[in-house]
Amino acid sequence: MKKILAIVIIGIVIISGFGTITYATNTTIPTPDSTTQTTTVRFTEPPTLIEKDGFNQIELTGATTQLLEQHKPILPLYVKTFEIPFKSTNIQVTCTQKQINTMTLAQDIIPAMIAPLSKMTQTTTYVTDPSIYDSTQWYPQTWYTYDLGAGRNQQGQQVTFVKVICYPVRYSPVNHLVDYTEGFDVTVTYTPPSIPQMVSTEYDMVIIAPKAFEDTLQPLIDFKNTKGVATMFKSVEDILAEYNGTDQPEQIKLFIKDAYDTYNITYVFLAGGLKSHIYAKDKDTISAGWKAWNVPVRYVSIPNDEDEGCLSDLYYGCLYNATGAFDSWDSNGDGVFAAWYLPGYPTDKFDMYPEVYVSRCAVANTIELRHIVKKILNYEGTGPEEKPWYTNFIGVGGRTFAYFQGQPDGEYLCQLAYNHTKQAIPALTLTKVFTTNRDIGGLVPDKKDIPAAINKGAGFVAFEGHGSPSRWDTNWFDIDERTGITIVNFGRIQNKDMYPVIVVGGCHNGMYNISMIPAMKDKEGTTHFGYGYPIYMCFSWGLLLKAFGGAIGSTGCTGYGMGSGGNPVSLSGELEMNFFYEIGNGSTNLAQAHSLAIQKYVSEQSITSTDAFVITNWAIFGDPSLRFGGYSS
Repeated sequence: MKKILAIVIIGIVIISGFGTITYATNTTIPTPDSTTQTTTVRFTEPPTLIEKDGFNQIELTGATTQLLEQHKPILPLYVKTFEIPFKSTNIQVTCTQKQINTMTLAQDIIPAMIAPLSKMTQTTTYVTDPSIYDSTQWYPQTWYTYDLGAGRNQQGQQVTFVKVICYPVRYSPVNHLVDYTEGFDVTVTYTPPSIPQMVSTEYDMVIIAPKAFEDTLQPLIDFKNTKGVATMFKSVEDILAEYNGTDQPEQIKLFIKDAYDTYNITYVFLAGGLKSHIYAKDKDTISAGWKAWNVPVRYVSIPNDEDEGCLSDLYYGCLYNATGAFDSWDSNGDGVFAAWYLPGYPTDKFDMYPEVYVSRCAVANTIELRHIVKKILNYEGTGPEEKPWYTNFIGVGGRTFAYFQGQPDGEYLCQLAYNHTKQAIPALTLTKVFTTNRDIGGLVPDKKDIPAAINKGAGFVAFEGHGSPSRWDTNWFDIDERTGITIVNFGRIQNKDMYPVIVVGGCHNGMYNISMIPAMKDKEGTTHFGYGYPIYMCFSWGLLLKAFGGAIGSTGCTGYGMGSGGNPVSLSGELEMNFFYEIGNGSTNLAQAHSLAIQKYVSEQSITSTDAFVITNWAIFGDPSLRFGGYSS
C-alpha cells in the first residue's frame, strides 16, 4: 500500500456559489497495448486563512481532505483514487502543477493534535515539530505523491487502486511563506492484463473454526445455503495440516487466498476466540497467538502509547498487493508483521484494501457458539417488514473532546451516522441518548437510560465516546465528568430478540484478547487495560454474547481509538461514519459495510502510521454475511 508506484485522478468536483468553481476534467485514451487516462484539476480561488488559537488555519475550496500528521502543519489535500484492471503493468504517471503563487503569513500554520480518545482533555495544548517549524524547507517536499493497492472496489470487483495525493499548498515555516498552485494536470498510462481474470462463484462464504465446532455450525451452514449464500466449512486443524507458512495465522491466510482464487469467496467467518475467559496467554510471538485460541490471531506492530501491537483480523482479508503477489504483511521477512515505527525494526510495506470481508465471533466453546448461531437464525429468519423496531436508530453520545459545528462532537457523529443510514431506510427515526438531554428530561448516556433505549428495539446503535475493554463512557456536554455503561450493567439490557447492529466508538472496546487473571494483574492498565478488574470479555464482543438480548453485530477498537481534536470525522470517527455511509449507499451485509468503510478510508486519505493504526485495529464481530434486517419471506 505504501510503495510509491503510479497514479491518476479521475473525477468531477463542482462547487458552485457566487462564481466559485473547482473542477476536474477527464480523458481516457485506449491504444492496442496501453491505456492512458488524463485528469485536469483546477482551484479557482486562493487559500483562505482563519485565525485559531494563535495560529493560521488554512483552507482551500476544492480540497478533499487534510494532511494530518502529529505536530506537523495541517494542510489541504486533493486525493483521488481510481481503478484499473487487476494485474495491470507498466504503470507510469506524470503530474504537473499549474500556476504557482505565494503568500506571506504573520502566524504559523496550526499543527495537528492527534491523541487517543481516552487521553483527550478540554485543554488545548499545541506542540510543533521542530524538524518542520524550524526549517526553511518546503513542507511537503513535493507537489504530489502516489501509490497503488489491490482489493475489491465498491461494486465487489477485484481491481488495482491507483491513488494520487496532490499537495496544492506547501509551507516554508521559517520564511513564513506559502506556495499554492492553481491546479494539476495528471496522466497515467498502464498496460491491462492480457488474460482476463477467471471468476468462479461456487462458494460465497467459508467458515473457519475448530473441527469440534462443525456440528454446532451445521444449522447455520444449511440455512445460509438455502438463502443463496453458498457456504463451506474448513477446520483449523485441516488448514494447519495442508498449508505451510511462517506461523499459524499465515497458514490460515494462505488457505483464505486459495479459497478466494478457487471459489471467489466474498465472506470469511472466523468462529473462535480465546479458549478460556479465566486465564489465557494470548500471544505466542510478538505478531501472533494460537495456543490459547480456537482460531489463530494476528497482531500488528504499530506502536501507539501503551499499545505495542493490536489484534487485526483485517490481516486475513488483505490477500494481494498491487503487483498481484501474495501480501504477507511482512515484506522484509523478519517475522514481525505490519511493523511501522516499531523501535529496532524496519517498516513493512503492506496493503490495507481487503479482497474478502472478514469478521469474527470470538466464542470460547460450543455453548457460546450455539447461542450465537441461534441469534443469527432468529434475526435472519424474518425480514425488516416483520421488525417494526428495525426503523429505530439509537445515538449514544456526548462531548468526546470538544464542540463541533455547535454540537458536542460525539452527538454530532451520532446525528451524522443516522443521516447516512436514513438514505437506505427512509422511515428511520432517531432516538437521542445525549448528554444535552440532561436538563430537558430526555434520555442520557448512563447505565439506566442506555439499556432502557435499547430495550425498546433498534436496527442500529451508534456509541461515540471513550472506552476500555469493560466500559464505554463520554463527558457531559458542559463538565469534565464521565457518564456511561460497563459490562456489569449488561444485565439491564433485555431487548430479547430485537437485536441491533452496534457501532462502538472508543478505546479498546473490541479488545477480544482479554481474560480475567491477566486483566486483574494489569494494575496500571498498560498491557490489557484491565486496571486490576476481573474483566473476562470485551465490551463489543460482550454485546453479542449477551443472553436475552444484546447485539447481532458490533464493531470496536482492539487498541486506542484515535481523534484529531478538530473535525470528529477523522481517524477512528471517520471509519465509524464510513460504516454508516456504506449502509446508506447500498451495503446490505455486516462485513461488507465494514470492509468497504476501510476501502473508502484508504482511498480518500494520505495514509500515515496513525491511519494504519486505526484501520488495522478496527474489529467487526458477528456473521460477516449477516443481512441487515434479515430475509423477507
